[in-house]
Amino acid sequence: MPDASADSSAAVLPDEVDLVVIGSGAAGFSAAITAARAGLDVLMLEKQPTLGGTTARSGTWIWIPNHRLMREAGIPDPRDAALRYMARLNRPDRYNPNDATLGLPPEEHAMLGAFYDHASEALDELVDAGAIDPVMLDRAPDYFAELPENAAPYGRVIVSRGRERPDQLTGRELIEDLTATALRHGVRIECGRRVTDVVRNESGSVSGVVTADQCVRARRGVVFATGGFTHAEDLLRDYFTVPLRHGGASPGSEGDFVRIAQRLGTRFHNMSGAWLAPVPIEPLVADPSAFTTNIFALRGDSMILVDRTGRRVTNEKLPYNELASLFLRWDPATAEFPNLRLFMVFDDATARLFADGKSGNPLPFPGVDAPHVVTGQTIDELAARLSERLAHADAEVAAGIRLDAAFGETLSDTIRRFGDDADAGVDRAFGRGASPIELFRNGPARSGNDRNPAMFRFSAEGPYHAIILAPATLDTKGGPAIDAYGRVLNADGTAIPGLYAAGNCAGFPSAQAYWAGGATVGLAITFGHLAARHAATS
Repeated sequence: MPDASADSSAAVLPDEVDLVVIGSGAAGFSAAITAARAGLDVLMLEKQPTLGGTTARSGTWIWIPNHRLMREAGIPDPRDAALRYMARLNRPDRYNPNDATLGLPPEEHAMLGAFYDHASEALDELVDAGAIDPVMLDRAPDYFAELPENAAPYGRVIVSRGRERPDQLTGRELIEDLTATALRHGVRIECGRRVTDVVRNESGSVSGVVTADQCVRARRGVVFATGGFTHAEDLLRDYFTVPLRHGGASPGSEGDFVRIAQRLGTRFHNMSGAWLAPVPIEPLVADPSAFTTNIFALRGDSMILVDRTGRRVTNEKLPYNELASLFLRWDPATAEFPNLRLFMVFDDATARLFADGKSGNPLPFPGVDAPHVVTGQTIDELAARLSERLAHADAEVAAGIRLDAAFGETLSDTIRRFGDDADAGVDRAFGRGASPIELFRNGPARSGNDRNPAMFRFSAEGPYHAIILAPATLDTKGGPAIDAYGRVLNADGTAIPGLYAAGNCAGFPSAQAYWAGGATVGLAITFGHLAARHAATS
């Protein structure tokens, strides 16, 4: 296979192709492969020196309603119920099951309908092309499997068979397979090529793209799949009222398409939306260029998440999107974000039993140097060292948070009460360990725990540990509004001929919701597929 990941910025690009796809994550490859299989001459441009974008960093789950394997297994996933589940989480304040659009704006409801109607088709395109070897994770529940609106709480998650890991592909392997498939179908891929603008003809149709040194005409149109704006400080500041400044998205997620679309006068949608997950803040600040892994599950049973007072603030096993949202709570009484830094506190047994290096698990392996882990032999010593760490840390680490004077005493009391609940098997404060996704992410109970597998009394003896956590994005999910064909919309709601978008660079219909693991990739491949199919047939 040619080395498509090498910097090819010196290569001369063709003057004209049928379709230009910008970005090389799941959305871009779905568009490129669909278009190539439809007979189009496709050029893919990636500004980074390597391929994959944020997809290369992902867990590679793909959430697809009513896919082929579900149907073959006899698992029903009726359209009306699936739309109710998605709408209920999208806009719970407006959700109305008796309304024709379920209380959603009509265009958002139409987008959800298009996702349900075509997601399986988009997956089949990649399977038939040889890019994905699908396996249904029938044990993986949706993030809100327990909601009455969810008629198919298990079975929608697809992965491709793994090589490094037997259960599923890594992000890098998924991109390798998508790359090989695209090249096999004739897609030309060029890295190190940043698109700075689009070309419009006299009628206003988009007919090409501009790079630093060339213009490429596109007979059928242009598909943007360039990721969100996690790494664009000015855009985060403009569109978010909460202090989100960090994330695990690809370094290329700099809002390139937002800036181009602003000049075009497009309509924008969901600009304050993001896929959220916490991060350990100290390693990220120490080396901003390092690979940042968001936390997909707070692992461990004798583990709690506390605020600066030493009190628990939530069910620590919540889905990561919902968990991270709690960091962004505004307190009008004190005019501050009191949870902007929270502290994952755990005992040594949790570190030994639950450190596995998967899903962004921040627990350090025994014996591995982990300077971001604060340790004390007693709770009081842990409190003193954590307070000292915050006092001397970079301002971006501490974010102005300081521990209360009684933190150690309160934390000891919190741990005692948590232990009493663990012994009883019921978290009376937050209901931890009750939902299907919590138990799935937590894993089996430790030996000797026959009550609540997500809870266990802290050891009576130290050492005890803490990690400073911060809110972060997996990526943003707002951008130029698109329709059910992936066409970018003018401010007046009409489609811009020849201009398409998919993935996190587009304003997707998920609003605040994170329906299940793989929802990001499922949406990306579906609308990438729809955009390419429309370009091929228009």
